[in-house]
Amino acid sequence: MCKKVRTLLRVSSRQQLHDDDIPIQRAEAMQYIAQRPEWVFDQEYIEKAVSAYKNTVEQREVLQKILADARNRQFDILLTYMSDRIGRQEEYSFYVAALNQLGIEVWTIKDGQLKTQEHIDKLLNYIRFWQNEGESKKTGMRVKDTQKELVKSGKFVGGRAPYGYQLVPSGMVSSHGRLLKKLEIIEEKAEVVRKIYHLAIHCGMGYEKIAKELNSQGIPSITTDKWKSGTIRSILTNPIYMGYLALNRRVHQGGYIHLDRKNWIYSDKQLPELMIVPPQTWEAAQKIREARKAKINASKEKASKEYELQHHIPFSTSGRLALTGLAYCGYCGKRLKNGSYCNHWTTKTGESKTSYAGRYLCPSKCPQRSCYSQTYLESIVFETVERFLEDLKPINLTEEWQKIKQNQTAKTEKERKELQKKLQLLNNDIHTLEEKIPDAIRENYCFSAEKLASIIKEKETERQKLSQKACLLKSQLLLASKQYRQAEKSFSLTPDWKKEFHNADTKIKKMLLSSLLDKVTVTDNQVCIQFKIRPEDFT
Repeated sequence: MCKKVRTLLRVSSRQQLHDDDIPIQRAEAMQYIAQRPEWVFDQEYIEKAVSAYKNTVEQREVLQKILADARNRQFDILLTYMSDRIGRQEEYSFYVAALNQLGIEVWTIKDGQLKTQEHIDKLLNYIRFWQNEGESKKTGMRVKDTQKELVKSGKFVGGRAPYGYQLVPSGMVSSHGRLLKKLEIIEEKAEVVRKIYHLAIHCGMGYEKIAKELNSQGIPSITTDKWKSGTIRSILTNPIYMGYLALNRRVHQGGYIHLDRKNWIYSDKQLPELMIVPPQTWEAAQKIREARKAKINASKEKASKEYELQHHIPFSTSGRLALTGLAYCGYCGKRLKNGSYCNHWTTKTGESKTSYAGRYLCPSKCPQRSCYSQTYLESIVFETVERFLEDLKPINLTEEWQKIKQNQTAKTEKERKELQKKLQLLNNDIHTLEEKIPDAIRENYCFSAEKLASIIKEKETERQKLSQKACLLKSQLLLASKQYRQAEKSFSLTPDWKKEFHNADTKIKKMLLSSLLDKVTVTDNQVCIQFKIRPEDFT
């Protein structure tokens, strides 16, 4: 009596597929069936890129389909390459037992039949799947160790490209014969990344506000959906944007948990070709983020007043008062709070009007003085800060820009020179072949005249393509050179920091003041401003 055989083919990752198929396991299974006259192949079940370690029996649709077909007695034998193709957890031994109870024989090419009739059979199956789980854990550890070494050496370990980058062929081939890829900056999206860092650092916006700002400007997000705070957080915390690859940024424990950056594994060297923002810009974003997180934790734990005094990054930049969180009463030492109010009235013509009066209030209501108008206090502080900013030394971006320029130009120039070498070799080949045409016509050459003409034509077509690419690279170099010159002109201009501060809105003023000032202590006849840094330190 013939038995219907169905095969199960599975690989755990896309990288193990060959042209989106699993041909080697299929060929082995067909050969195994052919050796047994009573077996007749019926159909196959296939799982592409499905982990038998991370997924349970219930999560694997193909295994559920096999079980349903078994209940309907659609086949007699399930054949797979090894037991680990079925599963890599102990629980899969019970799945085999369930198939056996339905009258289905389970066979593997490497281990033979998986029986469950006897107690010893069940024990052997349990041990077999337990070993499979152990092998998966060891493989996972080896993969992680390999990934660590690759990241440290500056190699991209796979996955989707972060926003602002695209994957392009690296020119290298893996040990499995697959073409490896590398990251490349998409300049249009890189500008959006720089905008996000600007809004976080200079405008004091949090993840949610930045997302709303980008959506209001109609800037396309990573997907067709709108920008979300989680996406902004990912961009502001990923060190790839300052040119460093990183691993171990999060772990999966029933859900993803973000790890502290002291636990991250970084590439040993910076990759200038991947830098979108300078390291100091990325670091500034981390300090703001961590200071705000510390404030939230401190608030939850009812931290002491001394702790709060150490953190001056404004938790919020909303509101009209620029000195919120920095201004303190000189009598009781408490921080001044917002005491602003609005007046509402209606004119004779029926028009509704509103006037705003900004005030800083002492929470203790000190009898000497408890209220300071916004105009009075801020005008004194702003005037002092603007005098301070006049003494700042200009920031020199030229050296850093030169490094970026050299790296980008060198990359394009190297590619252009490689093309020139290929073109020279092609020209030599064509010249050599053309000299052999007379010999080929006289049939004194290894190729016929027709074959020789065909080879020359192929070479000329390849030469034409390379020439077009070389022209394109030359144009890119000329355009880049023009753009660099324009950028260098802007770098040569010394920023007028006093003017920048004077023209900034309240949000930006708050961020600048939090960076420059330690605190502002005010009494009835005196305003004491404590700076964090000296003008000569600001280079």
